[in-house]
Amino acid sequence: GFDFQHAERGYCVLTKWLPSDSESRLPNGPTHQVGIGALVVHPLTGKMLVVQERTGPAAKRKLWKMPTGLTDPGEDIAHAAVRELKEETGLDCIFDRIICFRQAHGGLFGRSDMFFVCLCRLAPEQEERIRAGEGEAKLLPQEEEILMADWIDMEDYADQVVWRESPLYREMNGAMIRAARRGIAYSSLGDNVCDCVNGDVGEDCVESHGFVAKNLPVGFRPGRNTIYVSSKL
Repeated sequence: GFDFQHAERGYCVLTKWLPSDSESRLPNGPTHQVGIGALVVHPLTGKMLVVQERTGPAAKRKLWKMPTGLTDPGEDIAHAAVRELKEETGLDCIFDRIICFRQAHGGLFGRSDMFFVCLCRLAPEQEERIRAGEGEAKLLPQEEEILMADWIDMEDYADQVVWRESPLYREMNGAMIRAARRGIAYSSLGDNVCDCVNGDVGEDCVESHGFVAKNLPVGFRPGRNTIYVSSKL
């Protein structure tokens, strides 16, 4: 008979490999989910944006965490980071680069997980108002999911027991702290920061580690893809 390959809302896919003298070479169904964590550093204090969730394991521990979430179907990592920041904190931000990423296996429904830590910054007009002393960024926690949003020292964030006792998260948080201290050397300068998602990265990019986004035409067929390349290359 047929085997289930995968199912989504409204449909399921069944497959059957017809040759009886060889193993099936049909591809598996979706194997990974893609998640993001968004690191935003306050332009004056150097503190990082954090949230506490209303429900779930992190909520039980009263854990401060960066805004996180899963990408939607057809959504680029860069856009997911900006969207999740807006949804969870009310802040308008722009994507700068991927700092690091983690791969894990055996997650929900047996799928593997790719989690990308994205350095983002406040939208230029918001950042300019803060630097000019004309007002602070107003945090609007997402009512359904987020209990609190705040700015805290990165060292205090990394010193939470859950993070401190995990070799994996010590490495991740260390990469985040190093990225913040070096750069806020953002990958582009001034108004051009917004253009990295559209592929318009100029010659004035600051040298800094990470993967910047370039959304470029495929060329041999219609459409565009986003490629993430080392900012050092």
